[in-house]
Amino acid sequence: MNNKQEKSAVILAGTEMFDYLKEKVGERKTRTEAYCDLLDKALAGFVSPFLRKQDCELRPGQCHVTISDLAAEWHWHRATVRSFLDTLESLGQLERTRLTKSVIITMSLQSDRSPEDGDVQDQPDLATRLQEALSDWITDNASAEETGKACGQLVHRALAEIGLQDIYPPDSMRVDLSMSARNDDKRLVDIRTTALENIALAAMQRMLRKSRFDDCLDILDFFRLDLGGDWAAFIETSKDIVELILNPESTIDMDEEEYPLKSLRKPFLSLVARAQEAAN
Repeated sequence: MNNKQEKSAVILAGTEMFDYLKEKVGERKTRTEAYCDLLDKALAGFVSPFLRKQDCELRPGQCHVTISDLAAEWHWHRATVRSFLDTLESLGQLERTRLTKSVIITMSLQSDRSPEDGDVQDQPDLATRLQEALSDWITDNASAEETGKACGQLVHRALAEIGLQDIYPPDSMRVDLSMSARNDDKRLVDIRTTALENIALAAMQRMLRKSRFDDCLDILDFFRLDLGGDWAAFIETSKDIVELILNPESTIDMDEEEYPLKSLRKPFLSLVARAQEAAN
């Protein structure tokens, strides 16, 4: 039967189901057997014997392997193993943390508890995983393209878990108000918003990080000499400086000669960046 309106669906199946589906065909493992092997390794926290001496702490649902080991165990070519893992990752079935000569695989596992429909608060690891994916971009160790791909995969997986897809109109389609997020499934909007707000926060953190080596002595002098060490006054002034930073056109009702707030924006950002660095 041809169905022109295909819908995404999530099928929940335990490891017993996959054990039943296994079919032994010679020494070479089938894709199903290879997938089941990854599941078994992730559930057991497997670490390849070659990597036992490496200091690496695994989280639940992870295994630490080498491509060579998997190729030998499955009787596959190394390139076939890589292609297989690429496909599983694109389908949201696993994540890879590539190390120098090995890879940590995180399988998409779900507990026996039935998830409540769509509430992002029931997915506490989505924001955490997004923050992990964005951390290298914040420190300038990953490109926007690499980071964007990782964030997209996380969103794709979160949506797949609740049977949704994030569909975008083609470039040739005329965009109208009917396509507004106000008309989308609330669960999709919540997940998409979680991703975008974490990216926005990461952009602020990246910008702040570049300010951490700027000189902040001017604002120390301002606090001591102009404000006379008045902490409440500095709190109020800080609020005004933030408003000037976020809204440069803002007009603050203060004497510019007595309170040169615009000149304090750079040392103020240096203070914030240093506090962020210490917190991290």
